Amino acid sequence: MFKFFIYLSPLIALFILALLAPFLASFDILSIHLQNAYQSPSRIYILGTDFLGRDLYSRLLFALRNSLIIGVFSSFLSICFAIFYLFLARLFFYAFWMRILDLFLALPAFLLLMFFQNFISINMLLMSVLIALLHWCFIARIIESELKKMQSLEFYKASIVLGRTPLKIFLKDLLPALKSLIFILFVFNIIHAIATESTLSFFGLGVGFEIPTLGILLNDFSKAVFVGAWWIIFFPLLTLILLFLPLLWLGNFLQDRWGLRS
Repeated sequence: MFKFFIYLSPLIALFILALLAPFLASFDILSIHLQNAYQSPSRIYILGTDFLGRDLYSRLLFALRNSLIIGVFSSFLSICFAIFYLFLARLFFYAFWMRILDLFLALPAFLLLMFFQNFISINMLLMSVLIALLHWCFIARIIESELKKMQSLEFYKASIVLGRTPLKIFLKDLLPALKSLIFILFVFNIIHAIATESTLSFFGLGVGFEIPTLGILLNDFSKAVFVGAWWIIFFPLLTLILLFLPLLWLGNFLQDRWGLRS
């Protein structure tokens, strides 16, 4: 148990910092002070300033909070979309819905997402929904493969013999048996969602620049690298690493603990 908390301590610390961001921020994240541009870390600016003189520490706190909100919410939506789709497929035209699922899996979804974001205004809610629409089909395929395995088990056959409806079988027998798998997928998908948002924002296709995210901060890489402002690159990148590694460890730990490694 002690080892468990040691590995998760960076993740817990980051969640606390994100939760307390409005109280811990030293400066207004939107205030511009051009005379203080590219200030290295100091007693006043703990993590330095960016190319507009904005405090990096304050922006990083809010960027962490916004990225976590997008990651958790889009992961939750992905799970909901996948479960609803599989339930719909089991009500009628199963083979048809599975072929549609294969079509979604074959589409270059990331490129399509980048294409559509050129024509619509993106906020955090819409970003979360779009990322969920990008990932749900992969989750649906994994859950569907487990559902097929469970259909050969005795409890499933007994439910059919007892005359349970497809709705009750799906909600009361199949889904509860998959709660461990669904939670693990939720954890891993948080990583994918944050990485997707960071990639899009890095290329200037994320949320507006007035809404800081980890990807938005990394977008300043091209400006910082030519002036030697290492802190603009280092601290957001370190935050991403400290966020991803504990989540990856947690997902792998739960897979081993619940026997879902296969």
